[in-house]
Amino acid sequence: MSGLDDLLKGARGGSGGGGLGDLLGGILGGGAGARSGGLGGALGGGAGGGMMGMLLPLVASLLMNGGLKKIMGQLQASGRGAEADSWVSTDENKPLDGAAVREAVDHDEIASIAKRLGVSEDEAAEAVARVLPDVVDQVTPEGQLPPDDELDEKFGRLHELGKSSG
Repeated sequence: MSGLDDLLKGARGGSGGGGLGDLLGGILGGGAGARSGGLGGALGGGAGGGMMGMLLPLVASLLMNGGLKKIMGQLQASGRGAEADSWVSTDENKPLDGAAVREAVDHDEIASIAKRLGVSEDEAAEAVARVLPDVVDQVTPEGQLPPDDELDEKFGRLHELGKSSG
């Protein structure tokens, strides 16, 4: 199937360490391993090449400049607050589905991600749903959202991956 199918298959299965949590921890400074186990083998080694290397910087752009707080607020308003809160807390991350992402994220943002990845908008929303918990988890290792400038600095580092892998 497509590269996105492989990414999502890895996201659902997970396989120990060496995955997204470790990559994000190194980039974002959130620690060596994700609390959730997360996307385990989705990267298959390397520093986030392929679809993941394209997706993570797009998600970072989405979350910069207050985007994370906006999405968290939208998730709260749509009854998905428990999921969003779990990513910030030190507890295990609760999953999110693509439909919830489509409710919480502006349509134009999802359309842009889909276009950049060469996938449908539903596939793009599902991909964002798979990585969003781990990204938020890694920028909140203390169980609370850091100040906006610190968030933007961390998301900026993740965004830079797109420039170096593209």
